[in-house]
Amino acid sequence: MFTLITDRSRYFKIKRGQSAGEVETELNTPVFGQAFAGMVVSVEAERLVRISAGVGDSYRTLAAKYGADENRLKRLNGGKPVYPTCKIFVPKK
Repeated sequence: MFTLITDRSRYFKIKRGQSAGEVETELNTPVFGQAFAGMVVSVEAERLVRISAGVGDSYRTLAAKYGADENRLKRLNGGKPVYPTCKIFVPKK
């Protein structure tokens, strides 16, 4: 039998009853798809902030505002569309 040894600061095991949204809020890291008990989530080494997009925001404008790469922002957020009030992860300044 194998024992998985990981760097505890980089991985998080989802507990029973936790949703993807709760994990995202707690860890400030994106969780894609459904979250289920026992799933191990990789926590980004860089600190991320969850912001609410405004009118006229796109990955390009947010990348310029926060000094990040547009493609990296898309990858961090699973490529979901940007629209007013949607929650987007960006690198902390």
